[in-house]
Amino acid sequence: MNCRRCHHTDEAHVPDSQSSSMIKMGRCTIPTCTCSQYVEPFESIDEELL
Repeated sequence: MNCRRCHHTDEAHVPDSQSSSMIKMGRCTIPTCTCSQYVEPFESIDEELL
Protein backbone atom coordinates (compact mmCIF):
# COMPACT_ATOMS: atom_id res chain seq x y z
CA MET A 1 0.00 0.00 0.00
CA ASN A 2 1.09 3.56 -0.58
CA CYS A 3 1.36 6.27 2.03
CA ARG A 4 -1.47 8.78 1.90
CA ARG A 5 0.96 11.61 2.61
CA CYS A 6 3.92 10.93 0.26
CA HIS A 7 2.50 8.15 -1.96
CA HIS A 8 5.56 5.90 -1.50
CA THR A 9 5.02 2.26 -0.56
CA ASP A 10 5.01 1.07 3.03
CA GLU A 11 8.25 -0.80 2.25
CA ALA A 12 10.01 2.55 1.71
CA HIS A 13 9.25 3.54 5.33
CA VAL A 14 11.28 2.32 8.29
CA PRO A 15 9.48 0.55 11.16
CA ASP A 16 8.66 2.85 14.08
CA SER A 17 10.44 1.53 17.16
CA GLN A 18 8.40 3.83 19.45
CA SER A 19 5.10 2.22 18.45
CA SER A 20 3.66 -1.04 19.75
CA SER A 21 1.63 -1.49 16.56
CA MET A 22 3.16 -3.72 13.89
CA ILE A 23 1.65 -1.67 11.06
CA LYS A 24 2.88 1.69 12.35
CA MET A 25 5.74 2.90 10.18
CA GLY A 26 8.12 5.82 10.62
CA ARG A 27 9.92 8.12 8.20
CA CYS A 28 10.31 7.50 4.48
CA THR A 29 13.75 6.31 3.32
CA ILE A 30 13.52 7.89 -0.15
CA PRO A 31 16.36 10.51 -0.12
CA THR A 32 14.28 13.38 -1.52
CA CYS A 33 11.16 12.64 0.56
CA THR A 34 10.43 14.63 3.72
CA CYS A 35 7.60 12.41 4.98
CA SER A 36 8.14 11.69 8.68
CA GLN A 37 5.45 9.05 9.20
CA TYR A 38 3.57 6.54 7.08
CA VAL A 39 -0.15 7.30 6.92
CA GLU A 40 -2.45 4.48 5.86
CA PRO A 41 -4.72 5.33 2.94
CA PHE A 42 -7.62 3.53 4.64
CA GLU A 43 -7.38 5.47 7.89
CA SER A 44 -10.19 7.88 6.98
CA ILE A 45 -12.48 5.05 5.93
CA ASP A 46 -11.95 3.31 9.28
CA GLU A 47 -12.87 6.49 11.14
CA GLU A 48 -16.14 6.73 9.23
CA LEU A 49 -17.07 3.18 10.24
CA LEU A 50 -16.68 4.03 13.94
